[in-house]
Amino acid sequence: MADSEAHTGFGAMLQRGDGQSPENFVTVLGIKSITGPAFTRDTHEVTEQAQTSNFKQYIGGMVDAGELSFDANFLPREPTQNQSVGGFLAEFDLNSCNSRGNWRITLPECEGEAEGYLELEAIVTGASIQFPMDDLMSFSGTMKVSGRPQLVIVTG
Repeated sequence: MADSEAHTGFGAMLQRGDGQSPENFVTVLGIKSITGPAFTRDTHEVTEQAQTSNFKQYIGGMVDAGELSFDANFLPREPTQNQSVGGFLAEFDLNSCNSRGNWRITLPECEGEAEGYLELEAIVTGASIQFPMDDLMSFSGTMKVSGRPQLVIVTG
């Protein structure tokens, strides 16, 4: 299969860096879907009175990588989700000086394809747990991306 063929998201993983050098990434278990980051760019109007057209003109401004979110099965005893050190819910115990962490979304790959991942810095901003009477417990989380995410394709 060629690297340029389309894939489903099956097999993608959300991973949290441990902050060590070299950094190790641990997979958050139970993830069912990942959304984001969602890029937007500010625009600034530069229209001048003396121009020959009555159409507004713009230039691009700063880029915001937006948010990353996920939905998961809630696994309350799983250290990568709960309030154990390094767990997703433990992120809310961090103060502003150490609230930004390194994260990865691993790309699904087929046999013979190069490994790839999206690496980014993010701040955990939300977590929601649902306890329905007649369905699986679920867990969702959101993170604000800080800076530019890097798409890495490992070659050779």
